[in-house]
Amino acid sequence: MAALRITDLTALEADLIEQFVPMAVDEAGGFAGFRETATKTNSLVDRLRKLTLPRVVDVEAGLESYIETKARAEELEEKIERTDELIDEIVYELYGLTEDEIEIVEEAVGE
Repeated sequence: MAALRITDLTALEADLIEQFVPMAVDEAGGFAGFRETATKTNSLVDRLRKLTLPRVVDVEAGLESYIETKARAEELEEKIERTDELIDEIVYELYGLTEDEIEIVEEAVGE
């Protein structure tokens, strides 16, 4: 069961949180006062009271940049996938492979 659940998020906002929080915990040894290995016991309520979140306007530019970068990365991934498929087709044609042989090759390389 999750200790904290954030609701009413857009898919993009949920994706941002899903990507950011684990990275922040890994990189900073914790996030917003939450750490896996605590040196003292604070109640969840105490920790939540001390929690300071940035204002949306303060992180808006960074969020927009993240959204644009993610969209570009997805476009590039699609182009790379199409290019890989085209290269495969060219190689299969150059070697004169049959459909059965192509299937064997793709199974062997895990495609």
